Amino acid sequence: MTTTTDTDWHEVTFSIPWIVHGVATAQDAINIAVAELGKRVAQAGDAIRNADISVQSVPCGDCGNEMDVSVVVSGEALVGLLLTVEVQASCPEESGIIGQRELGPHVPDTPLRLVRTSG
Repeated sequence: MTTTTDTDWHEVTFSIPWIVHGVATAQDAINIAVAELGKRVAQAGDAIRNADISVQSVPCGDCGNEMDVSVVVSGEALVGLLLTVEVQASCPEESGIIGQRELGPHVPDTPLRLVRTSG
């Protein structure tokens, strides 16, 4: 896709819950979730570039230290991921919609919650 003068690249971040089956530890679940999401993002169209995947974190209520959002119960895991990509769009407001449209088919039945746009 050729960049035209009426479009720019805007950074967007999505919150994505990722389910992993058949794992023993939270670290295994994180590794699998990041790798699987990375493969799927790589299949997205030319309107998406420069993907960065990280694990969401939350502060501990007692000590205040940051902890990864990942839980494993009976071999099933839920991992909270943040996906930041650059999206080609005419404005930051449109970039979130285009990002969801381009990524959505590659992560079916998975919510893509927009948490931030910039650009």
